[in-house]
Parts: sequence; structure tokens; C-alpha cells
Amino acid sequence: MNHYVVKQTMGKRFLAGLLDTIIVIVVALFIYIPAQIIAEKNGLNQALGDIYILTIKSGLYDLKGDIIKDDELYPKALYTFYVDQNIETGEYERGYSALLVEGHEYNTAEDYYTVILGKGKEDTLFTFATIDEEAPWAVPIKSGQEEAAKQFYRTEIEKAHQHLDYHPAAIALIKKVETILFITIGSSYLISAFLMIVIVPNFRKDKVTLGKVITGTIVLNRLGYKMSVLQANMRNFAIFIFSFGFFFVPFHLISFILAFFSKTKRSMYDHLAATLVADKKATLVFNDVNEETKYRKELAQRLIAVDKRKAESREERLKEKEMLNLND
Repeated sequence: MNHYVVKQTMGKRFLAGLLDTIIVIVVALFIYIPAQIIAEKNGLNQALGDIYILTIKSGLYDLKGDIIKDDELYPKALYTFYVDQNIETGEYERGYSALLVEGHEYNTAEDYYTVILGKGKEDTLFTFATIDEEAPWAVPIKSGQEEAAKQFYRTEIEKAHQHLDYHPAAIALIKKVETILFITIGSSYLISAFLMIVIVPNFRKDKVTLGKVITGTIVLNRLGYKMSVLQANMRNFAIFIFSFGFFFVPFHLISFILAFFSKTKRSMYDHLAATLVADKKATLVFNDVNEETKYRKELAQRLIAVDKRKAESREERLKEKEMLNLND
């Protein structure tokens, strides 16, 4: 066992882990830029474009892709959402609302007036005597029912948005976009973690991460000597897998708690790779026990030489003192 090992404090060990995480996130942000470009060319732009077309065709969004929030535009938005007939061409194309009348293939304007606006019912807020064919959505409101009609449209627009959100086509497109973004963000993060935790340490003599470099931390084998390349890679790969690969499982916290309460101050990763963490500035690092033995022998010889010189110096001083006494 290396007699010159000074174990690193838990505070600096925690700081090293935190710094490693910050460095990984920063590098991941840079990697995300090209990853996003790749994602855009592999389906993201197409999916976003399909979502835009869906929202415009629904009638609930304007050409900018923003939700229509103007009370004056609600009648046309609601009509467009429910009626499957294209206002400009007159052709029918199945939209994103549920069928209003069972057995019909499409929702017609008459279906919309009857089911949604309550045509033929005594409590309807609208009058259907005169409807402008060029603006079939602008159904006249009964006198004195303006505020009630305004609230009616607001309520129905909310219902229409709920129908659109749960439409299979909308769900499929949103899921596709979320999947692509998740893969893009996740791959950027994992590539960054693999580079900074596994690859970069291999270019350093001590085989430690940048967080440990900043905090003056070194990792040794369990006897306190320089760890092998295999041990270093095992430890760093374990950190990559458990602390970064399983990001949502608090393995890093578990490892820190284990080291904090352990008498040997060894973490989960130290047990996996048979290592220990030390203070680089206060620790003498040897390749093996033979090198330490050689150092201790040389140190002992130097100490003996120092003691010998001190003894000789004392003898000389005593002789000088005796000579002075004789002269007196």
C-alpha cells in the first residue's frame, strides 16, 4: 500500500463530478448544431411542414401558424374546421373533425348548422333565414344574443382544438417530431459524454476527466499506485454508462453517498474498477511498490546523510567551544 496517498475531500470529488456534467452539457450544445442539421434532412423538416399544413387546413390557425384568437375570426375558423367542403373549390375533403351525422362521408354546411349551431332548435342563438353564400360561416345572430354567441364561439373553438389535438394524424406527426428531437438531443448528449468522459482522458497521462484536472484530483489503483489503462477505461466507461447513459437514474448520487459513508471513501466506480481517489498535490504517485521501496530507501539514505552532517556539525562546534575555553 502506498504510504504517501492523501485521499481527496468529498467536496472536491462532488465538484469534479459537477464540472464534468457542465462540460458535457456545453460540448453537447455544440454537437447539437450539426445533429439538428442532420435531423432536418432526415425527416424533421418534413414532419414540421406536415404539421403546419395540418394546422392551416384545420382553420384554427393563421398562415403564420399562430392560433387564431380574434373573436371576429372565430365563426370562419369554426366553420372551416367542421365543414369538409373547400370554400374556394367547392370540393369535399375529409378534415380533422369528427363526423357530425352518422352515416355521412363528409360534414356538410347543413350538418354544421344543425349539429353545432343548433339550427331548428328553439334555444339556438342564430337565425338561418338569410345566409350569405360567399360567407357561409357568417350566420346572423339573434337580436340581444351577441354576448352569448361570442361566448358560444369561444367554447366551441376550445372544443375544436381538443378534437384537433387528439386527431390520429396530429398525434402521429407530433410523436414523429418529438421522437426525432429526442434522438437528436439524446445523441448529442451521449456523444459529448462519451468524448469527454471516455475518450479525452486517454490523451492524458493520469487518465482523468477534465473535472478532476480542475479540482486537482487523481485516480489510483486500490493500493495507491498508478492505475492501468484498462482500469482507467473501466472506471470512466462505468461513469459514462451509469451517470450519463442512465441519466434519469441517480447512480452518480448513489455512488457519492456510498463514498461519503464508506470508511475507505471509495465510490461505486472505485469498487467496479478497483481504484481510489486522491489529492494530486498532496500525494506521491508511484508506478508500483518497487518504485516506492526504491524511493523510501533513497529517502532513508538522504536522511541518514543529513543526520550524519548534523552530527559532524555538532562535533565541530563542540571542538571550537573547547578550544575557546582552553585559550581563556
